[in-house]
Amino acid sequence: MKFLTILPLMFVTILGDSAIDVTANVPLLDGRIVGGSPVTIEDYPYQVSVQLLGSHRCGGAILNDRYVITAAHCFTIWPTSWHTIRAGSSIHNSGGQVIQVNEIYSHPNYNRTILDFDIAILHLVAPLTFGPAVAPISLPSQNQYYVDDTPAVVSGWGTLTENGAAPLQLQAVWVPTVNNAKCGELYAIEDYAVTDSMLCAGYMSGGRDACQGDSGGPLVIDGQLIGIVSWGEGCARANFPGVYASVSYSRAFITDITVSCLGVRDVPEPIFLVSTLVFLILERSLLILLEYRFLE
Repeated sequence: MKFLTILPLMFVTILGDSAIDVTANVPLLDGRIVGGSPVTIEDYPYQVSVQLLGSHRCGGAILNDRYVITAAHCFTIWPTSWHTIRAGSSIHNSGGQVIQVNEIYSHPNYNRTILDFDIAILHLVAPLTFGPAVAPISLPSQNQYYVDDTPAVVSGWGTLTENGAAPLQLQAVWVPTVNNAKCGELYAIEDYAVTDSMLCAGYMSGGRDACQGDSGGPLVIDGQLIGIVSWGEGCARANFPGVYASVSYSRAFITDITVSCLGVRDVPEPIFLVSTLVFLILERSLLILLEYRFLE
């Protein structure tokens, strides 16, 4: 009977949050939009859905027509060619432009245990076509500072409540920034570290936040991308603001990849189709094996 647990676990690994070490002092992956409201992609044209084998996995933001920024923890062992992005649609599973990912560049200092430098840049096989529903987001300068309680907006397709259902329609919520010293003190109670590569935003009273389920989404102030949804304690809990990867702190890395990256080769579409076919064959073989062992 134990063989029957293999297939569900496989799908949890493929479509769920990225695996990290299950030990003390490991932050919980963030991403649900809680306490927000439905919005349209035309108001957030930089927002994309990062997908694995056609299913929504994480959020992301458009840097230019060939690059998207998201969270590094969204990617584990699965081939790059299995990932796509959907841009230009308020609904994460239909419409817009779907483009395959060519390369994934995680920050060289990314630490998957404490989620330090939790940023990845995706290079796309083909360019995005810009329009009212698809547009790049501006970036802050290196180490740009934000005062406390500056209003910021975070968007995504994460679940609406802790352990609740995920919406098809894009959601957004406004949250105030929180300085790292105060945020670090709050999380020190749980032995979590808030580093210089992170920033925090949220209400001390809770109720509005981003949490697990839609990591990699954008946190924006005045049209500038300041943070990438990364981790948090629970979901919109009081005294635990959301923790984001700081875009300004990693500005040099982003520039190096999007401006200075040379020699990137486009991957032809057939490779994506073949890899998907191989996955389906393996899946079917495993189902047959499980059925056989169960009947025994």
